[in-house]
Amino acid sequence: DAAESPEMHDNLANIFLKRDEEDWIGLLASSARWPTLRAGFFARLKTRATEEADPEQMLRLSRLLRLLRATSERVEKHEALLAEMREMDEDLWEGAVTSRRDEFTTEFFQLIRFKLEALIRNEAAKGESAAPGEATKKAAKKRGSLTSAERDELKAERAGLENEERAAENERDALARLASTLLSICEAFDLATKDQGVLEEAAENFKKLLEVETLEEMNDKIDQMAAEQSLNPALVLTAAKAYMSVKESPYVEEEVKDVMAHLYFKMKETMGRQQPKVVRILKYLLSIEDPKDVRNGLEEAFTPGPEIEIGDEDYLFCEAPELLSTIDAVLKAYDQQKGKANITGQAAELMTPEVIEKMKTIKFQIEAHFM
Repeated sequence: DAAESPEMHDNLANIFLKRDEEDWIGLLASSARWPTLRAGFFARLKTRATEEADPEQMLRLSRLLRLLRATSERVEKHEALLAEMREMDEDLWEGAVTSRRDEFTTEFFQLIRFKLEALIRNEAAKGESAAPGEATKKAAKKRGSLTSAERDELKAERAGLENEERAAENERDALARLASTLLSICEAFDLATKDQGVLEEAAENFKKLLEVETLEEMNDKIDQMAAEQSLNPALVLTAAKAYMSVKESPYVEEEVKDVMAHLYFKMKETMGRQQPKVVRILKYLLSIEDPKDVRNGLEEAFTPGPEIEIGDEDYLFCEAPELLSTIDAVLKAYDQQKGKANITGQAAELMTPEVIEKMKTIKFQIEAHFM
């Protein structure tokens, strides 16, 4: 196979030799072919190092083989973890981070960033080099009106291209959202585990929650903890770890799984209600798909009235400048973190490209109609 020729492997080795070691992760993460090339590449590199007569060059090749093989192994582990997270239910991510925090390294998130950059480059290159399809060529050559069949063919071709573009955008947005969410969880975990006393208190409170006899008592206990400021990220992460361990186990009774699920999601819901109301309003508006419904949601949010809770729904309101200020703060933080390996702050979950675009639309509506 010419694609697997010694010359190709030698050229690839020269590329790595000319680049800094810090760049290797990006090169491997961006290459879809590397998993199929690495075995032959390493075999060729080992042969060259063994047969090299020049001692200095032999050391260079041996060093490249050793370090690049180690980098490739780490990339392989990062790829496996990324694939696992993509397949895993999102409600298990907190438990995964809590159980395996050491696997979610800076390098893991750098690999995702390199993948996102590669996706963006590929989309741009595809857009620039896209050749017109057969139906488009026929339509361009033909003089006069198109037949019904030709119009249908042209529509189908254009719809196919739009679907490809939409699929690429969805893949990019899903990867960006996964990265920002996992980063936010890692940040919460690191903050919660700085204080051993907080962890011990969380374990003790979690034990107390498991001692109640009914779900109603459990709900009351969680609400009481929230009122006493003892419902904190450390306790939620403890619940997340427990929930993940029982959900994936075939040896745990379904009733126990249901209790753990209720405990975890009730904590998440209660913690969410402890967020500033303007953040909760913004998250609600971001969950609305139709721009017209967003406009209606803004009108409701800016209409003063009693703030009440009915079931799982909260009726809140805020001032337009207050919401606009929050949006501006998130957009500023997003611009500042572009190109960096991590995202910091509670706004991390709001910082996917898709959400940012929605936020800009909401900002425009507020400025146009409510300021």
